[in-house]
Amino acid sequence: MRDAANPRPRPLPGQPPEAARATIPWLADQWPPPPHDPRERQLVSCVAGWELRLFGEQQFQYFVRHGLWHLQLWHPEARVSVLSPSRLTQALYEAFPIAGWKGRAAGHAQLTALVHGEHGLDLPREATLFELERAFVRGAHLGSRVVS
Repeated sequence: MRDAANPRPRPLPGQPPEAARATIPWLADQWPPPPHDPRERQLVSCVAGWELRLFGEQQFQYFVRHGLWHLQLWHPEARVSVLSPSRLTQALYEAFPIAGWKGRAAGHAQLTALVHGEHGLDLPREATLFELERAFVRGAHLGSRVVS
């Protein structure tokens, strides 16, 4: 169900939240569009129900050289993607889907509000996300390749 004030699909009374997601075509039988498609990246780890995904070695040099290197959090059950800040996202976090498309946030609190408000999902704690970004993103920019 949708309404003008709230374009997000909502389940009908008595339906589980998954019922609303079935009304969004890409969620029902497709993958999200790039750069949010998790199949473009390798699974590196899991944290708090989220998969941590990174591009492979072929894309690594290009993305780092151009300031585009980032990590992706992918929630496989909810099919929600979060990209860490980079030039690709104008130095903001980017979540998909938010209100049927992409939503951006300047920090963890705003990102948490977006993702939880849209999907009812909890993100990894701020300190955990900071450490992941430090290890996998900032470390790469400093020349240390953390994963192969």
